[in-house]
Amino acid sequence: MRRRSPGLLVGIVVAAGALATAASAADLPVPAAPAYVPPVYRPVVYDWTGIYGGVHLGVGALDDQVTTLTTTALQPAGTATRLSPFSLVSGAQAGFNVEFAPFVVGAEGTFTWSNISGTQVTTSLLPTISENSISTPRWYATATGKIGFAANDFLFYAKGGAALMNVRYTQQVAAGGIQSAQTLVDNRSGFTVGGGIEFGMTENLSARVEYDFLDFGTKTYNFNNLAFNAAGSTGTPATPLGPFPVSIKSFTHLLTVGLNYRFNWGGGGAYVTK
Repeated sequence: MRRRSPGLLVGIVVAAGALATAASAADLPVPAAPAYVPPVYRPVVYDWTGIYGGVHLGVGALDDQVTTLTTTALQPAGTATRLSPFSLVSGAQAGFNVEFAPFVVGAEGTFTWSNISGTQVTTSLLPTISENSISTPRWYATATGKIGFAANDFLFYAKGGAALMNVRYTQQVAAGGIQSAQTLVDNRSGFTVGGGIEFGMTENLSARVEYDFLDFGTKTYNFNNLAFNAAGSTGTPATPLGPFPVSIKSFTHLLTVGLNYRFNWGGGGAYVTK
C-alpha cells in the first residue's frame, strides 16, 4: 500500500477551507446602495460692485422766487414774483458701487441738460407798465455720495452732495411791447439730496428711477440797465429805472428714468453662493 504524500494532504485542506469561506460569503447579505443625497440649492445673488456709466431722461420743475430789494417807480420793495416752470431734461451719469452685502456704497457724477424756462409778470405801480421775470436754467451738474440696500437684483439707494446750475436771469420792463431788458448769466452752487430704485436686468445692464431735490439758496442780482417810458408807449425808453436789485431763491426738482452699463471689476453681475 502506497503512502500519501504530505503535500497532497495540505492541498486538500486548503481547498476545503476555500470552499468553506466561499459558502460563508454566499450567506452574507448584499451591501446596500449609497443613500441618495439631493443637490443643495445655491441661489444666484446679484453683485452691485463695479464702475458704471449711463444716460437719463425725465422732467424738471423749477421753483424760483424773485423779490425786489428796493422801491422803484414800478414796484415797492418786497414785491415777490414766483416762477414754477417745468419741462424735459436729459443727460448722463457715471459712478461706481462697492457692495458689502447687503449694503452698497459708492459715488456718482451727473450732467443734465435743461429745457426749462419760465416767465412771470408782476403788476407794477403804473398800470400801463409791468415787470417780467424770466428764469432759464440751461444745465445742472452734481457730485454725490451714495448709500444703498441691495435686495438681490434690486438696489434701494439714497444720495447727496454738491450741485451746480448754469442759469440765465432776465428782467423786462414792458409797456405793450418790450421797453427794456437785461440778462445776467450765472453758475449757482448748492446741494442736492435724492434717492431711487435700480433693477439689474442683466450682469451689465440696469435700469433705475430717481428723484433729486436741488437747493441753490438765495442770491442777489443787480439789474442796473433797465429803463421805461412813463407814458407807456412802445417808443424808445426814456427814463432809466435806476438800481434794481432783486434776490432770487431757487430750487429744482428732477424726476428721471435711466439706464446704466456696468464695467465690472473683480465682481459684478450674478454669482452663485457657496
